[in-house]
Amino acid sequence: MPIHNPVNTNFLETGVLDGIHIMGEYWCDHLNTPTELGELISAAKDHSSPAAQTQLQTKIADCARSVSATSALRSLNRNDILVIPATHAADSTSGLVPRLAASVANAMGVTCCEALTRRNPANNLRNTPVQQRLEVVKTAGYEVNTSVCDRFVVLVDDVVLTGTTLNYLAGLLKQQGAATVTALVVARTRLGAHNPNVLDRAY
Repeated sequence: MPIHNPVNTNFLETGVLDGIHIMGEYWCDHLNTPTELGELISAAKDHSSPAAQTQLQTKIADCARSVSATSALRSLNRNDILVIPATHAADSTSGLVPRLAASVANAMGVTCCEALTRRNPANNLRNTPVQQRLEVVKTAGYEVNTSVCDRFVVLVDDVVLTGTTLNYLAGLLKQQGAATVTALVVARTRLGAHNPNVLDRAY
C-alpha cells in the first residue's frame, strides 16, 4: 500500500485503506515542539486563523496535484473520483477539514462531497489505549449519507495518529460500495508527544 515518504509510519494502521499520502510531520523529531506544518495546523484548527487555513489549503492542493499525477488515480475518469472530508462541516468548529477537501477536489478537477456525518461527538484518541480505539471511534456513530458506489474515494483529514478513524471510515465507505479509498492527510502526529500550548487533537 503506497505511503507518502518520508513520514514515519510506525504504529500506523493501514489494513482497510488502499493507500495513504501524508504531507509531513506534526512534531519535530524527539521534541515536543511542533514543526512549521504543525504550527500551521494548530493556528488553522485551534485558533481559526484564516491565513493559516489558506496556507494549508495551498499546500494540500499542491500535494493533491502530485498524487493525482503519480498514483493510480491518474488513469481514472475524473467523474469516478470523489473527494470526501473525514469531518463534516457541521461537526467541526473550524471547518478546516472540509476546506482542505474542497481544495483537494479543485486541484484534482473532481467532485467534493461531505458524505460522512456522525451522530455523536468524536472523542480524542490520544490517551486511549490502542486496543480500545476502534470501540471509541464506533461510539461516534459515523454514517455515509451519499451514494459512493463504484467511486474511487479520496478521504481527506488534517492529522493522523494511528489511522484507526481513517480505516474505520474507509470500511464504512467500502460497505456502501466504494471501489477504493485512499487517504490524503496533512500531518502525521505521534504517540507520546504533547505540548500544553498546542491543542493537537489526534485520531
